[in-house]
Amino acid sequence: MKKIAAAACISVLSSPALAGGYPDLNVEPPVIVQDAAASSAPSAMTVLLLTTLVVFGAAASQ
Repeated sequence: MKKIAAAACISVLSSPALAGGYPDLNVEPPVIVQDAAASSAPSAMTVLLLTTLVVFGAAASQ
């Protein structure tokens, strides 16, 4: 009877320690650095150069 009572006391006292479950781990996601891919659209310098050529070509033909 003493063994049953001791086992009951131990189980009652130890159960609140497990009641919280596992704590949330604060794991940060890895930082992924990605190289910038070249755009398929024309760059601003190309557009500026072509616009300048068109403007000066139109002015020269006048």
